[in-house]
Amino acid sequence: MSDRLSRVHRPTGSAKPKVLLVDDHRVILDRLASLLSDDFEVAGLYTDGLQAVEAASTIVPDVVVLDINMPGLDGFQTLRALEQSGSRAPVVFLSLIDAEDYVAEAFRRGARGYVLKRRLVHDLGSALDQVLHGRLFAPSLSALYRLADGPGPSHAMQLYGDVPSFVDSLAAFFDLALRRGDATFIAATEDLREPLRTRLRARGWDVGGFSEHNQCVLFDVNEVLNRFMRNGRAVPELLAELAGELDQFRRAVTKHGTSRLTIFANTVAPLIANGNAEGALELENQWNVITRDRPFFTLCGYATSCFHDGPSDRWSRACAEHWAVSQASDL
Repeated sequence: MSDRLSRVHRPTGSAKPKVLLVDDHRVILDRLASLLSDDFEVAGLYTDGLQAVEAASTIVPDVVVLDINMPGLDGFQTLRALEQSGSRAPVVFLSLIDAEDYVAEAFRRGARGYVLKRRLVHDLGSALDQVLHGRLFAPSLSALYRLADGPGPSHAMQLYGDVPSFVDSLAAFFDLALRRGDATFIAATEDLREPLRTRLRARGWDVGGFSEHNQCVLFDVNEVLNRFMRNGRAVPELLAELAGELDQFRRAVTKHGTSRLTIFANTVAPLIANGNAEGALELENQWNVITRDRPFFTLCGYATSCFHDGPSDRWSRACAEHWAVSQASDL
């Protein structure tokens, strides 16, 4: 996928956002500055957290890129010091560590994004774009799942390229959800559906249709779309009816009916493939409205092919309908 497609669209002539870079290795700082200079104003480079905090009050950056493991003030302490000094710039953490608990702690401390250093070239620009637009950027599906642990609905998206590796990640994602006790619902195209069914069954999960005995249900995405799409547009009443049925399923199969419903759907794939990108984006928006008061976590899968043709702002508009974004490791 090209950088053009993985970056959020900005109006022509708009000012470059100011970014403050903090890492105790000068070679990393120079690499970051080179990587970001075309799209951001690199307003300061610091190898020390305390120096960065002092400079931030003068620079007033739009976003901060912050290494976690540093001598003196580490990244967590530096973020706290920035907040105490009055900085409102969102922080994207950098780290070599991809352990789930560590990533979750970074977000708990106030991070808006988390980028693995081995993924700098692929993820950092996109991460900065997302947090500047008020969204979270997560390094993996498991991280997205942990981020959705709070009250209320959550609606996230994953951009992926290679189908087999994405299915592997989805299987691990749903294994995590099922072990947590969630009800789970999958609406997928055939290239994802059957491999995912096989992988989940290999992990010991019974995958079937709606039943009080099935914690995980899986449907063909076109069958689901036919429930509520009419003349290329989602009918709100029919979509709300489906959401109600899903909530009844959640209550039936979870302990005391209080656990979450975790959903994966790539409904956008057939709609965009059939030239109905507008219908796909409207569906995303309607789903946000209809599920606002339900304990649903919805993960939308977007193949890179969804953005190969069409207007340059399609990626930006798709991102705008989601609370958090992640990119698969194969991109």
